[in-house]
Amino acid sequence: MKLEGKVAIVTGGARGNGFAAAKCLALQGADIAIADICRDIETAPYPLSTKATMDGAVQEIEKLGRKAIGVQCDIRKASDVESMVKQVLETFGKVDILVNNAGIAGLEALVDMSEEAWDDMLDTHLKGAFLCCKYVVPHMIEQHSGKVVNISSVGGMRGFGMGSHYCAAKHGIIGLTKSLAMETADHNVNVNAVCPGTVWTDMMAGLASHFGMETADAKENFLAGHLFKDREICPEDIGQAVLWLCTEDSKCITGGQIAVDCGWTARAP
Repeated sequence: MKLEGKVAIVTGGARGNGFAAAKCLALQGADIAIADICRDIETAPYPLSTKATMDGAVQEIEKLGRKAIGVQCDIRKASDVESMVKQVLETFGKVDILVNNAGIAGLEALVDMSEEAWDDMLDTHLKGAFLCCKYVVPHMIEQHSGKVVNISSVGGMRGFGMGSHYCAAKHGIIGLTKSLAMETADHNVNVNAVCPGTVWTDMMAGLASHFGMETADAKENFLAGHLFKDREICPEDIGQAVLWLCTEDSKCITGGQIAVDCGWTARAP
């Protein structure tokens, strides 16, 4: 196993891409701490994960023979993140891997967007990643090793209409990734980003439902930018990309980004 003895924190790990990443890491030997808000955010137009969702995810990881804990954590709040990291260190003694996956989605024109919607989007994606790095990376520096994987998006590489807050946050994550990679390279810490295309998760299904779209129609619209028309990106595809960036197979890669998008970013902007 490539990650035997490693400890990973996965934010937003109760379901979707986050849980898939947690499971991929666990299958290669890592013990897992899932951090999730486990409640709804008013400006997110669909239900988020629950405590029961997180407990179920922890149980699934434990069935793989790994140790796992779930920590209810609002990554928009420094006190929550500091407390979560402290709990992980008390339980496992170290942190080797940080996957900043937690996020929300929304579709609305900028001129109609509330300040609260903008703040929640930026705080969940970008401030949350900043805070988790702030409280985890010092421990990686101290042990002179670590892997940070930030989940950005195709929207962080090219942008799209009706998503200015989402795309701004995801662009910011790529900038954060590059800057932190420069700051930590001398400490043997790799920092990279994964940029998914459209992945049909509970988040995407909830967003489609909010707009009254049937699943088949929603998928056709959301997957329209993909070059591979006969392949659907699954959460496990994102998890496998995260896994590779957390192993020594990718030891010479830092400050980079991998698009798991069925060719979407190959199109001209």
